Amino acid sequence: MSETHTASTCTRRPARRRVLVVCAGTLAVATAFIAGCSDQPAPSIDQFAPEPSPSAALPALPALTPIACHTSSAAPGETVTRGPGSQDSPIAAVAAYHYAVITDRDASQVAATVAPKQDMGKPQLIQAALDGFPPGTTYCLRMRQTDPTTVLATLDYQPPGAPAAQYKLRATTTGPPGQIRIAGEIDQ
Repeated sequence: MSETHTASTCTRRPARRRVLVVCAGTLAVATAFIAGCSDQPAPSIDQFAPEPSPSAALPALPALTPIACHTSSAAPGETVTRGPGSQDSPIAAVAAYHYAVITDRDASQVAATVAPKQDMGKPQLIQAALDGFPPGTTYCLRMRQTDPTTVLATLDYQPPGAPAAQYKLRATTTGPPGQIRIAGEIDQ
């Protein structure tokens, strides 16, 4: 038995391909024609971008469980605070520095608590100190003055959404009462 092929069976597949190519071409031309008929410019992707979030302007929330800081928990000769401090004593000067860094988060106030010409008063080191305590961090300082210019401090702190942590520090101060500023601080 021999097979015979007719013209209709041999051209059937190419005919389907031609139909698909013609349909696709027609669709592409129609799409281009419709898009080109509008007098308005094509929409920009920026029109579909979401609006900026207003949350950037909101202050950070404090830690879920703020660090306890009760002055009544101070041992004899120890000062416990998270208050603003002052320049009246070495302990108050150390408190002022940490309040400016952690609570106020203000570089100019931090600089005002640091003695002139000290490395820790350089803008990049002030920024590093601010970056080390995210907004909303709670803290407590336990301090003991060991000589006229030295304060030993334990800084307990807790950033928002993070576990509590602790630094043990030795701070040196300089200046007469009313003008006392922090001159340096190192880990203990």
